[in-house]
Amino acid sequence: MRMAWKAAAAAALFVAFAAHADEYKQGDLTIGHPWARPTAGTNMLGAAYLTLKNDGKEADTLKSASSADAEKVEIHEHIHDAQGVMRMRAVEGGLAIPAGGTVEFKPGGYHLMLIGLKHNLEDGQRFPLKLTFEHAGTADVEVKIEKKADADSGMHDHHH
Repeated sequence: MRMAWKAAAAAALFVAFAAHADEYKQGDLTIGHPWARPTAGTNMLGAAYLTLKNDGKEADTLKSASSADAEKVEIHEHIHDAQGVMRMRAVEGGLAIPAGGTVEFKPGGYHLMLIGLKHNLEDGQRFPLKLTFEHAGTADVEVKIEKKADADSGMHDHHH
């Protein structure tokens, strides 16, 4: 009976660790589940998504991002223009993460635009991403490439 309890405890600990395996801490910030969709063909553009949670008492700002796997990474958002057309644009000056708040990067919203990818992003692989914050400093994370079936899957348009 004692061995069964130890095995159950070890399994529970493993599940708890696995649930947070794609979570990173940098100062007061938690960077949750960085991911990107696979790419194919000659499209050398991609997008990375994640969640930024600020447990601090002061706002912080994501100033920039970079990756060895892309020539350039820009912070982008989707907006509706005056004609109601959804367009992407770079976020100038960085993206604020309010104290006690969360900013979600997701299809159809904020995202990290991967420009000039050096190779296709393949399902199951990972690539490095460096995030630079105004107060928390620099965080190195790994982005998991995975297929996601969600309602926003057709909303990401790579045309400016």
